Amino acid sequence: MEDKLNRKLIILGSGPTGYTSAVYAARAGLNPCVITGMEQGGQLTTTTDVENWPGDSDGLQGPELMERMLKHVESLNVEVIVDHIEKAELLNHPF
Repeated sequence: MEDKLNRKLIILGSGPTGYTSAVYAARAGLNPCVITGMEQGGQLTTTTDVENWPGDSDGLQGPELMERMLKHVESLNVEVIVDHIEKAELLNHPF
């Protein structure tokens, strides 16, 4: 990955919150970029039964849910970078 990444919106993490943020940001025209972190899909990739997910009353496997969320993000042409962040410089403007 490039040493410096300048985007209007960078989302750190690819768990449910990261992917949901990417969907809403893309639909708002913000052209987000997701940096996945060390484990793409977050902790749900190691979870077996997800029994509290609305719309899936029969239960759902964590990895399957995260794969579905990733496909949704990719369908909106969101750039997904499989890497991690070592440092974010937020003191200088523009970031």
